Amino acid sequence: MDKYEEFMALTSQAIGILKDMSKRSPYDMASDGMARKTAKSFTTLADVLFGPTDSPRLQRESVALAEERGLSLEYLDMVEKHARKLKKRGAAWRLRAELIAFEDTFEEAEAYAKKRVTEEGGDTKKKPGVRLGRVVDGLRTISITDTQRRITDLEKTLDTAVENDNDRPRSESLLEPFWDLVEGTGTGLIRPEYRTVITIGLDDFAKVSYGKGEDVIVALSDGTTMTGAEFINAAMAGSLGDKLYVGLFHPTAGPVNLYEARFASDKLRTLAMAENLVCPWPDCNVPADRCQVHHIDAHKNGGHTKPSNLTMLCKYHNGVNDDDGPRKKRKRPSPGKPKRGRMRRHRGKVRLHTPGGRLVENTHDLSSKGAMDLI
Repeated sequence: MDKYEEFMALTSQAIGILKDMSKRSPYDMASDGMARKTAKSFTTLADVLFGPTDSPRLQRESVALAEERGLSLEYLDMVEKHARKLKKRGAAWRLRAELIAFEDTFEEAEAYAKKRVTEEGGDTKKKPGVRLGRVVDGLRTISITDTQRRITDLEKTLDTAVENDNDRPRSESLLEPFWDLVEGTGTGLIRPEYRTVITIGLDDFAKVSYGKGEDVIVALSDGTTMTGAEFINAAMAGSLGDKLYVGLFHPTAGPVNLYEARFASDKLRTLAMAENLVCPWPDCNVPADRCQVHHIDAHKNGGHTKPSNLTMLCKYHNGVNDDDGPRKKRKRPSPGKPKRGRMRRHRGKVRLHTPGGRLVENTHDLSSKGAMDLI
């Protein structure tokens, strides 16, 4: 058994570990070298699992099942993060029991937990506003929460001022254009034109066109969504431009086209953006508007510039993608450079093929609203 296997074996003993932690003070645990914040988090979780409760039967059964299934501290902590949002008597333990019995992956369990909390009315929605942080080392933070459209329009305005600034982190590049705008020395907010790709299925487009799409939500490659009514208003205001392009997608082959060139044309880029409205690398949230066109089978290895071989990847993931793939040995190994996996098309959709052989999708909200998901 190597160290990784030892670690995984230890994680399956979370219930036993928490039971012993319930007998200890977080301050004593902190004196053993654990961060006090971590110690308090663990002892709080232990109190929930072994302390007084309004649902003793559910508590006993759930703890026994968690021990039987060998659930990890990380999983139980995730369960508690969502369950504590429910305040009605017995609701929190009912959700804990559901999640402890849930038999899919960690990510699928968390998605289910979020859905259940929303259904039970336990989520506190964000409210628009401006929040100012305290001074730390001579710096302060400002946080603005508003509608996705207003914030994204602001972002597009700032982006026009930093298009060629690739030497600094994006957050630094956006700072001066932001203050130029605030102080009135900039050009003002730009009325955006939707070079951004908007994906909508034929059935929904028909509804929207006939004024019956109030409940239709369409997704955009700038990372936002809009209602059917907003879509029509944008079209009438001229924000969608004077041309309408239609992309054809096959359920298993992906985007359909026959063009071939070294660099992706605007047409091919648009098809790739329509398929993946955000970078398809798992857990990435960079919208397609700010991504690069990526050859799934690398061009240097004979990959063609055709729709089914293209996708959008953010600059970072385009750089770490393993172009040589898991099946091809490099002539010279590159010591110290970890393999991160590579993108590949599986049953029509773009997925990350991990070094361990798994196919993993991005679970971002807009990943399920691209063209291939509308078929």
